[in-house]
Amino acid sequence: MRFMLPSVVFALLTGLVAVYRYQSATITPQTQVLQATQSGQTFVAYANAVAAFLNANPSFVGSVSAAQLAAQRTPFSTTFLASASNAVTAFGTAGRTVTTYALLPPGAINTIVSLTGGDAAYGLSSGTTWTSVAPGASAQTLATAVPNGSVVSVIQIGQ
Repeated sequence: MRFMLPSVVFALLTGLVAVYRYQSATITPQTQVLQATQSGQTFVAYANAVAAFLNANPSFVGSVSAAQLAAQRTPFSTTFLASASNAVTAFGTAGRTVTTYALLPPGAINTIVSLTGGDAAYGLSSGTTWTSVAPGASAQTLATAVPNGSVVSVIQIGQ
């Protein structure tokens, strides 16, 4: 009888540890999917906010700052902005190339494709090029340096 109590306690603790591990294993993938979804949504909003800023300031060249985005009522978290950036470069007589990019968790590009209906302006960077999510797209040269593996949005405005 006296040896039975430690066995029961051990079995109870082992069962609790097993339940905890099971719950952790089932929650983690859901958390990763949620983070990828939220990151994809935030990136689309960020790319749209940068484009809207340029629409209001057509002669702008450079990087649209967080303060400039916040001034037009589109603030973003410092956590997101730590992995994201943008560049507006000139081309032609009055054209602008708007490149927004961010290092996002795996799966975020799937959210972006879903949200934008497969908009060809979105894709992934690889070295000095990027490839659109559009089927059959070929690599295009980036107008600015972008960290390898970043999700990008590249649009051109004007000529």
